[in-house]
Amino acid sequence: MTHHKHENTAQPSAAKKPHFPTPPWEKNTHPKAPESDATVPVSPEETDEQANPAECEEPVVADTPEEAAAAENAAEPEAAPEPEAAAPAEEEPSPAPEEEKKSAEKSAGNGISYTDVGAAFLKVQAENTKLKAELERAKDAYARAVADFDNYRRRTNEEKPKTANYAKGELAKDIFPVLDNFRLGIEAAEKQHPEAKSITEGFAMIAAQLKNALASHNVVEINPVGRPFDPNEHESLTSQPSADVPEDHVIFVHRVGYKIGDRLLRPASVVISAGPAA
Repeated sequence: MTHHKHENTAQPSAAKKPHFPTPPWEKNTHPKAPESDATVPVSPEETDEQANPAECEEPVVADTPEEAAAAENAAEPEAAPEPEAAAPAEEEPSPAPEEEKKSAEKSAGNGISYTDVGAAFLKVQAENTKLKAELERAKDAYARAVADFDNYRRRTNEEKPKTANYAKGELAKDIFPVLDNFRLGIEAAEKQHPEAKSITEGFAMIAAQLKNALASHNVVEINPVGRPFDPNEHESLTSQPSADVPEDHVIFVHRVGYKIGDRLLRPASVVISAGPAA
């Protein structure tokens, strides 16, 4: 049995083209091959036709112009719907001049305006000036406090011996009358009782020991016999002419004086010379 295979001479195209009706004289007149269960070898071209049936589809033959037009419309792909035009955006109201100015002053990095930065800088600068003034006042107060403390310490060191001498001087003033009585008693005993010389010498030694005790505490005796009169340490009781003692010198000491350091505890009571008698 002879098998007749219909070979399609149409070549697959990259894009679909409109189909036009085929004239009657070009219609295929080959007889249809009978069906058979025998296996028919398949060529590579038929394999491609089975893989892509749409590309290898035979053109539809239309007998009338109406059928050709319908076939052409069916072959054309449906056009995609055009996107609707977007509605025009509403225009935002233009900002006010002050807002435009502030917006122009905004920095691109953090959104802080230059005006705010300047105001913050001026505030920090004023605070810095205020703190500097307070620091200067604190330094001045500290320097004054240090100077006052140094002065206080120096005065304390200077006044410490003076305070001690003042306390000692008050005690010594109570002892001076006792020494005066010792001196007067010894003088009287030597004049009235010369036989009691050993006794008077003993009392004189006691009086000298008491004077040395006072001298160990800076209590010095003032006995200016024969020296010039000093109104700072001497107290003049009277003046009398003297050929032996120069004028304004001490002739006689009625009561000795005492001083402790630079402080006068008691002036010496003296008699001064008025010079030779006329």
